[in-house]
Amino acid sequence: MPDSKVGYCNPLPRRPTGRKAGRNREAKAVNRKTALALNAINTRFYGELAVEFSSTREAPWPGWLRVLSNFERRAGDRELAVLDVGCGNGRFATFLAENLGNRRERLHYLGVDASGTLLEHAGAKKLPFATTEYRGLDFVESHLGEALGLRDFDLVVLFGVLHHIPGAARRQQLLDDVCAHLRPGGLVALTAWQFEAFERFRDKVLPWDEYNRTAESPVDTRELESGDHLLPWGQDAVAVRYCHFADEKQTRQVLADLPLEIVETYTADGREGNLNRYFLLRKSETNDAPRNPAV
Repeated sequence: MPDSKVGYCNPLPRRPTGRKAGRNREAKAVNRKTALALNAINTRFYGELAVEFSSTREAPWPGWLRVLSNFERRAGDRELAVLDVGCGNGRFATFLAENLGNRRERLHYLGVDASGTLLEHAGAKKLPFATTEYRGLDFVESHLGEALGLRDFDLVVLFGVLHHIPGAARRQQLLDDVCAHLRPGGLVALTAWQFEAFERFRDKVLPWDEYNRTAESPVDTRELESGDHLLPWGQDAVAVRYCHFADEKQTRQVLADLPLEIVETYTADGREGNLNRYFLLRKSETNDAPRNPAV
């Protein structure tokens, strides 16, 4: 069984996204200082609590089964490459290993995450893939392409990732980078966490003014987007994470400018099966997929 490789990025040659800078968008841009301050909140959280957090993140999400079904219908018998953006402790890789059957021996898996501790947990797992690799990269401060070089993928997943990326422009850039590394006919699967729709999460939100009173690096609230929140985590609710809530309309607006076609959307996960909104998108075999409607 091949060993997992864990590495940190020296920037590799990047593939152009084909998008002109500043093309998106009507959305207000979050300035770099604020984006870095928001990212620092999450960097501190995962730096201090990665082990405890990982222990609560071992079970697969029920919604992954539909992703896998869609992927397998078009996979054939060839060798396949999977990119797991925000892979954390590697539980999606474990899910693939347990559900792909004989195809797993022809699968090349790459997981990318900003947390070194979570990557160490992922790399400790022995998986029956042709190759298994993990790379460290901060998606806010760097472009995803720096971890990928000229590699292409048949499946790219972003589970529980986009809500940690500050600013619409940075979320769009991450998705642009994903598209640049997706093979014709390839599938992208992403989730939008619907936490704002649930009272149990709304009741936990920490007001920004309260956070700023004791923060070493206060956040300029004038630069925040609608939907930017601080969510306490754990029983003591002392540690906080920055999370951005995007409803379906906002998510579709982000996806509308991608050269991908939405092939399926659904809700899954959580106590009532509606905690995450899934979007499955496919790249045309001829690279000329129609743009998605914004609404």
